[in-house]
Amino acid sequence: MLVAFINPDATLLAGEGGPDAGRRVAGLPHLLSAAELIPVSGLDENGLMAVPASFTSWQILLHGAVVITPSGLEDEAWRRLSLEAQRGAEQALELAHQAALHVDQLGQLGLDVQRLDRSGAPLLIRITHPHGLRLATEQAAAALRDWWQDSPFRGVIRLECTPQAVTVLPSEVRAERAVNYVMNQLDDVDLSVGVSALASDQPFLALCDYALMPGDSEWLNTDADEDPGT
Repeated sequence: MLVAFINPDATLLAGEGGPDAGRRVAGLPHLLSAAELIPVSGLDENGLMAVPASFTSWQILLHGAVVITPSGLEDEAWRRLSLEAQRGAEQALELAHQAALHVDQLGQLGLDVQRLDRSGAPLLIRITHPHGLRLATEQAAAALRDWWQDSPFRGVIRLECTPQAVTVLPSEVRAERAVNYVMNQLDDVDLSVGVSALASDQPFLALCDYALMPGDSEWLNTDADEDPGT
């Protein structure tokens, strides 16, 4: 069995990549037609429905916090682990939410600051701009990174930054941990492929036999001595 762990952002979803990205998005499913596709995404169950691909196996959602089994139900063992991480980071996430609101108001950035709860506890803080203004999200990312570095919560929460969003998560919630968990549930895997355009996905790509990424991905444009993650 060939299995592909794929982040749909800028691979199955064109985003801002222009006509070349659209061509790649249309061609990628053909390239991976022999593979069992497993999404590894910051999207939730509803968001994944907008991705033009058929996912009939495992699903890894919300940055690794949620694992959906092939039966379509949330994996209970993984849910308990995620909930434990959420509760351990609850106070830090609440303060991060306040800090994000303060950064937005102070800079008059016009951001959407959302707190997402799951299983009755905070899971993440997501900061986006309603019109996709990258400068605003970059300013928010810089300010929140300064706040995070000076806070006593550096080991409790982490920041995941892309051109479109800044996300604050419990440090224990990581996509690569969910990928490793799912890998251990699969039988008879002949080859695993990781697919992503994001530098922050390097840890889960490294778990796969091969990594596949667009030629204009941010990771390939990152200096070799520069740390792509936070």
